[in-house]
Amino acid sequence: MFPTDRPEDRIAIVRSGWVVSRVHSKNNQTTITQIYMAGDLIGLSDIGFGEPPHDTTMQTDGTINLVSRRALCDLATEHPRLFALLLSLASLDATALNDRIHAITRYPAEDRLMHFLLTIKGKSEQISDHVSDRFPLPLSQKEIGDALGLTDIYVNRLLRGLQKSGQLSLSRPNVRITDRAGWEERLNFRDRYAHVDLSWAS
Repeated sequence: MFPTDRPEDRIAIVRSGWVVSRVHSKNNQTTITQIYMAGDLIGLSDIGFGEPPHDTTMQTDGTINLVSRRALCDLATEHPRLFALLLSLASLDATALNDRIHAITRYPAEDRLMHFLLTIKGKSEQISDHVSDRFPLPLSQKEIGDALGLTDIYVNRLLRGLQKSGQLSLSRPNVRITDRAGWEERLNFRDRYAHVDLSWAS
C-alpha cells in the first residue's frame, strides 16, 4: 500500500474501505494484527522503522491519503492539540489489540470469536452515520482465524454453532449479534471505541 518510490509517505489516513495489517512467518502462516476503517491513521506505531514491519494492504475497495513523516512532525509543531487528538484516536486500536491479545491467550475459542465480533461491531459504530444492529465483516473465515489464532475449519464450526443457537445471524457481508448485551456481560467486554475520553483536547 505504501509507495516504494516515496519512502517518506509512511502515514496513511483511511478515507473509505477497510485496510488490514499482517505479519507473515517463514512457514507461510499469517497473523492479522490490525484492522483499519474510515478515519483511522495508519503508520504511527512503526514511524521509527526504516521499513514497514508489517504488510499493510487494502482489504476492500477504498481510498487513503498519504502523509509524509516530515509533514506529521510539522503538524505536531504547528498544531500540537490536533496532533494530540490524532494520537489519542490512534491509541484506540492499540488498546483494542491488547484486549484481543488477552482474549486469544486466556479465552476459549468461542469467547475469542465473540470478543472479536463485539470489537468489530464497536469499531464499525464509531464511523457509522446511523445506528444498526448489523455491521459489515469483509473477512473470510481463514482471515478471521488469522486474527484469532484459529483454523478456518474451527472458525466455521464456531460460526455455525452461534447461528444454530440463535446468537448470531450471517448474511454476507453483514453480521448481526442477536444478544449483544449478553455477550458483553459474559465476557466482561468493554467497548474501547465508545469510551474514549477527548474532553482534555477541547
